[in-house]
Amino acid sequence: MIRKCTTLILLAAAFTACQNVKSTLPTTKNTADSSNTAGLQVFLRPAAQTMTSDSVLLSFTIVNNSDSVQRFVKWETPFEPHIGKYIAVMDAQGEEAQFTGAMARRVMPPPAEAYLEVPAHDSLRTEFNLARNYVLKAGEYNLKYTGGGVSNLPETPELKITVASN
Repeated sequence: MIRKCTTLILLAAAFTACQNVKSTLPTTKNTADSSNTAGLQVFLRPAAQTMTSDSVLLSFTIVNNSDSVQRFVKWETPFEPHIGKYIAVMDAQGEEAQFTGAMARRVMPPPAEAYLEVPAHDSLRTEFNLARNYVLKAGEYNLKYTGGGVSNLPETPELKITVASN
């Protein structure tokens, strides 16, 4: 009888303790709030007619189609061009190009200076040289922006490019 009472008391205490524990998880997400990026579109396009293994200039544009200012984290985007692997680069045989760029560990949640704002019905654009972060040889490649994890931006459709020999 004492053993049953002790078990019941322990169960009751454990149940009560579980109900009184407050969550220590932050109420904000570690990435940009999806409501803040819902009206944004991402475009990846060539920025030069000729591309060589040391010069693959691309244009990265974020368009805000909404009626309000939208913001996103610039990490894992070309707005921070030489840090992170945010472009999938596949050759014609389906092999991934070797990434040589820098990777970074980040403080979460992102600080205020990590965010960029796009005014309503406006856009932000930058150009970057993909060859600074990847080993590229002459040939055809399929590119796609994939770095939406922290930035919460959508992926782009594949972009086909041809890299000429130097």
